[in-house]
Amino acid sequence: MNGEKPLEGIKVLITRGREGAGDFGSLIEGYGGLPVVIPLLEFKPYDDPRKVSYLSSIHNYEWIVFTSKNGADFFIDRLKENDIPLSSLSAKFAAVGTKTERYCEKRGLPVSFVPDDFTGDDFARQFLSEKEPAGKVLVPKGNLARDVIAKELNGAGVHCDEWIVYETILPEESIEKLKNVIEERSVDILTFTSSSTVHHFMQVIDTYSLQSAVLNLPAACIGPLTRKTAEKYGLHVKICPNTYTVDEMVSEMIQYAAASDQL
Repeated sequence: MNGEKPLEGIKVLITRGREGAGDFGSLIEGYGGLPVVIPLLEFKPYDDPRKVSYLSSIHNYEWIVFTSKNGADFFIDRLKENDIPLSSLSAKFAAVGTKTERYCEKRGLPVSFVPDDFTGDDFARQFLSEKEPAGKVLVPKGNLARDVIAKELNGAGVHCDEWIVYETILPEESIEKLKNVIEERSVDILTFTSSSTVHHFMQVIDTYSLQSAVLNLPAACIGPLTRKTAEKYGLHVKICPNTYTVDEMVSEMIQYAAASDQL
């Protein structure tokens, strides 16, 4: 395996949503790998029954916390639909992760706080310690997102609301594609960038009884929460970076490939 193309000929299954899958695939190709792109996530607006209440009180929040780019994206869409300009918000904004931070800044939401570690648990502890919020906090999120931030903040006496602004679904057209790829043993490494990708992957595997086909495939997970989900299903997680980014996951994938005689 040469240094310039350390993933030469290795087939990597990419399961993340369409938008991020392209960049991920290009990264794999740059190292000589063969990306097998089958998005297992699709996002669409969610009509939260409490939407009117959140919109009517949107100017009463001290902080608005975004745990993902999608949370920020769909939040901004909800405001636009209701003619509420971002410039009218008095809240400060926080983001879990640098990519979410960059997206918020790009969309006109200046971020005042990003935790050192990119999990909800770490966010809550550091946010409470450093920012000492006194007013209400709002977390726009997806229907499958964890509620750890709201639990931690409410438990500490800080009023925190969760507004579900989008929902995550398994794209119908990806089901057959994934079934065929796994049946044909057409991938060497599985990759998961969220627990949702793992759940949807295993939904297809279980539906078509393909457990034996994935039993010995190495899996790469973007962080400890995704790893925990994958391991609960019995998947063999061999790659999990300390920094929760795709770039770091690919770097560790390269190290794994160099040390493995099974790829």
